[in-house]
Amino acid sequence: PCCCDAEARMPLPNLIEIVPFSKEQLLSFNEIKAEIVVPGSKSITNRAIVLAALGDGVVTLQGALWSEDTEAMTDCMKRLGIEVDVAIDPEVSANRVITVHGCNGKIPNGGTEDGPLELFVANAGTAARFLTAMVCLGDGVYRLSGVPRMHERPQKELIRALRVLGYRIDTPNDKLPAVVHGGGSKPGAVTVSVDDSSQFASALLLSSRAGGWAVATPEGANPDELPYVEMTRQMIKVFPISGGDFQIEPDASSASYFHAVNALFPDIMPVRVMACQQPRSSGGSGWQIDAEFPRLAPCANTLRTEGQQQDEDTGKAEPSAAKRLKGTQEVSRKSDLGDSIMTAIAIAPLATSPFSFTNLAVLRKQECERVHALRDELTKCHARVTETGDTLLVQPSSVAELGNATICTYHDHRMAMCFATVGLAVSGIRIEDPSCVRKTVPSFFQIVAAKPPQGLGAQIWEVSAAGERIRQLVDSADLFATK
Repeated sequence: PCCCDAEARMPLPNLIEIVPFSKEQLLSFNEIKAEIVVPGSKSITNRAIVLAALGDGVVTLQGALWSEDTEAMTDCMKRLGIEVDVAIDPEVSANRVITVHGCNGKIPNGGTEDGPLELFVANAGTAARFLTAMVCLGDGVYRLSGVPRMHERPQKELIRALRVLGYRIDTPNDKLPAVVHGGGSKPGAVTVSVDDSSQFASALLLSSRAGGWAVATPEGANPDELPYVEMTRQMIKVFPISGGDFQIEPDASSASYFHAVNALFPDIMPVRVMACQQPRSSGGSGWQIDAEFPRLAPCANTLRTEGQQQDEDTGKAEPSAAKRLKGTQEVSRKSDLGDSIMTAIAIAPLATSPFSFTNLAVLRKQECERVHALRDELTKCHARVTETGDTLLVQPSSVAELGNATICTYHDHRMAMCFATVGLAVSGIRIEDPSCVRKTVPSFFQIVAAKPPQGLGAQIWEVSAAGERIRQLVDSADLFATK
């Protein structure tokens, strides 16, 4: 049985089917491309909210993502007494214009030992880690909690580092729920490991100016292997803490699903990803490692839909199995991609050569045990995936070999979006609990279904538990992910 519960999450049905593009649809992209506007970066939005809250001016965040994770952060800020105004973004419906009135490092509200101020972070790792460090600067008592999965996710190294700095944190297992006793600024130096999560270092860095903390990662740590920590450091350098506007970049991790469509249909290239940050090598900020996805994405060969490809020398058709003899390509979660490595893994069975995805340990401790989830759900799709240590080896398959699977999302937004993307090329992909995409891209299925150029124009159907189609979802309101 799948881990997803049976409770319906309206308006999106609890089980949907993504219908692959028809030949006619693919050909139509030669005339009208899908022009996808990607919502703001979750990682940058939640970092910016903390920096603005601890600053001494009024900061307006333009293009900020509005999703479950950023709502959780905003709600917690309001409970802490930070004034936060949220307005509609006229450009992108999934974004907001968020204005934050800084408290100059002095958190207004706090509870007592008998009645700590409750902060609910849902399953937002950024909120859980960033707020644990931030509320240490208060002078009250705070209790942080989340959904059951958040109570399983690592927090130990961050708590250890904060204790080294002199703060009292009560928790029986070094995880959430945790009670933090604020102590104000306590200058000191601390080194924090990022083996379980780079968010530990980012949490300390974001509050380091107000706390007087000198934060370091272990000696010898390679900045190229800590892309999210580097994002934090660079943001701190340029952020207008004394007031002003700050533009949130579109989310490169979320853009990966739409870049993946181009990787699946490289001779058509159905999508133009609009206003997306370029990688550093192309003049971008370099803040988001997932901007590298288009360069590293496994690329399909459309001839493989017939299970064959042309031999480069003779022009004769050869079995797709011959491609398995080609060299294996390697992509690392440490130095090549961030969260978008999940997208790469999901589409890798359709690549023209084997792919080895390495250094995946951090995926095991996120919204779900993502290594096992990817392995199990791809295997369910009849893909050939081998797990060895923290590496997944994915062998190429033909389109005809894959599909006809009901995908458990494990309440993980990225699992839902990854396999929905696969469903645009592979038949019979059904997604359980699709509303879990509300964590980062609540408008995802609206974009998938909208007619070009606003979206991809794919068919999405509500289906029964037996896989029978009930109704096609065509109304945009029916496709928005809500709680």
